Amino acid sequence: MDFFNQYYIYKNRINKKLSDTLNTLPFQESNLLKAMRYSIFSGGKRLRACLVYTTGDIFKVNMITLDVISIAIECIHAYSLIHDDLPCMDNDDFRRGKISCHIKYNENISLLAGDALQSFAFNVLSKNFMPGVCDTKRIKMISELSSAIGASGMCMGQMLDLESEKKEVSLSELESINLYKTTFLIRSSIRLAYLSSNNTSKSVLSILDCFSNSIGLAFQIQDDILDFHDDNLKINNHRILKKKTYPSIASLNKSKKKIKELYKKAFLALNILKKDFNISKLEQLTQFIIKRIE
Repeated sequence: MDFFNQYYIYKNRINKKLSDTLNTLPFQESNLLKAMRYSIFSGGKRLRACLVYTTGDIFKVNMITLDVISIAIECIHAYSLIHDDLPCMDNDDFRRGKISCHIKYNENISLLAGDALQSFAFNVLSKNFMPGVCDTKRIKMISELSSAIGASGMCMGQMLDLESEKKEVSLSELESINLYKTTFLIRSSIRLAYLSSNNTSKSVLSILDCFSNSIGLAFQIQDDILDFHDDNLKINNHRILKKKTYPSIASLNKSKKKIKELYKKAFLALNILKKDFNISKLEQLTQFIIKRIE
């Protein structure tokens, strides 16, 4: 099967699972639930969920288990974007071509929607049925996700990003910001799928970390390039001009070269796994991501 078709199978699957799971919550007609749904279904590519499914496929994890992980990851991602757009953060009026959550539902409701999505992610991960996952594994997964998004992960990355606007930043410092802010959630998507399997090899986990760190950094640089080219965004949001990004510190050519280097590193990591595992879907997903951003 062409991975383009496989991608849409995964995307449609997680969209349905997200909708079904949100339907279990009370107060469906409240602005809180409407804001949560608005942000969850704002046109995301679901690449993090696809990473969960393709990684789980390698290690033969039950699809129901992968659904639960994907729901949690996508809720966390949506919460982070809601908060990222707030006036006190990046102050963005638009997200994926639509008005931001705080513009549509006001700042107070959007703040609560982000909080609710974050707590809902952990509620799902802690109680939903995951075949083959014992309580010990479940606790490890919860610990992994909470570490990836808190003071030792995404939140720290957000703070470093905000502080970088007021000073000069080197490329190595920017890479550290991007690791915390973007890459750790991508890495967690892959780690959770692995932790839910029957595999316990630390060396395999280390290889997966190398892979996810590489594609996570490449993904952030590509987002920065897209923002750099978006004249409308520059006009409507002056803060994009103050933000430190790879193309603003280096150059577009160096940024594109760096992306190629990172993807080469990602494929080298996959080649090591290829000796013992069928990684064809993860390879195809990585190629698919590259084609989408070239």
